[in-house]
Amino acid sequence: MKVRKITWLNTKARGQKNRRELDQILLKDSQTGLYNEEYFNEFLALEKKRCERSEDPAYLMLADLSFFTDVSERLTIAQLMMGLFSEVTRDTDIKGWHVDGSVIGIMFTEMTGKEATSLPVLRRIAYKCLWLLETNLNVETFSRIQISWQSLQNGRILEIHQANKS
Repeated sequence: MKVRKITWLNTKARGQKNRRELDQILLKDSQTGLYNEEYFNEFLALEKKRCERSEDPAYLMLADLSFFTDVSERLTIAQLMMGLFSEVTRDTDIKGWHVDGSVIGIMFTEMTGKEATSLPVLRRIAYKCLWLLETNLNVETFSRIQISWQSLQNGRILEIHQANKS
């Protein structure tokens, strides 16, 4: 009996006619475990709409790795970060490339109730993430990672931090 391989395909993949091209488009980066840029940003747009509709907050952390000019070093840092952040994130939190190979995004989703709207919740999450990086990376590496935080609620995601693509 032949087993059929079933995988999720992003919108770009759905439009492809060539089977080889279709097989090469992957949902997750095999080296880092991060969702690909197109899928992550599509999910980001959906989560933003959900937040506006439900008025429940979700937070987005962006980690800009573009200061690491060596691509293999950047991937090594991304792998390390994902290993560290597995201690902080939940199954409902989405991790992906916001800008492929340069900016990692983590959406902290499914936050409900009055406590979720308070700034202290974001501060606790941010503190845990930054503490993990600071204690596990050397000072030079840690200082080269730019991290920003945004709320997806009330349309505050319109201007997203972008890495220079030069």
